[in-house]
Amino acid sequence: MKIPKSFQIFLVLVLFVMPLLTACGPTTINGTLATYSLTLSSNTASAGKVTFHVTNTATDQNHEFVIFKTDLPEDQLPMKDDGSGNMIIDEEGPGVQHIDEIPDSDLPPGATKDLTVDLKPGRYVIVCNLAINTTHYTHGMHAVFTVK
Repeated sequence: MKIPKSFQIFLVLVLFVMPLLTACGPTTINGTLATYSLTLSSNTASAGKVTFHVTNTATDQNHEFVIFKTDLPEDQLPMKDDGSGNMIIDEEGPGVQHIDEIPDSDLPPGATKDLTVDLKPGRYVIVCNLAINTTHYTHGMHAVFTVK
């Protein structure tokens, strides 16, 4: 039985080309924000597009998801007064480069949002930089993320 040429081409596309195209898509990392905790499904990724699929599981607080490129220890980022007496990370401070973020207005309790960024090799710290009643970052809402 002879296999039609069009079917042969289809098989080549399905078996060889499609997996290559799929591999070129962004890496997906799940992030969970809770009351004073920030966790990632993986703390590493290859350089290129990374999609953070972030869910705020807190029932009573908005949260942010802010990405900084930095070599500073994750709990020693530069701080400043937010104007109301609360200390937050100085997003333009020495030793940190603000990459991107999901602002708190987009992550109320129960919300899920995706953030896709093109990351170069290096070390990143991901934080919640809100200070409502208390500074979320200083209460442990931070994680190191390494891009290879």
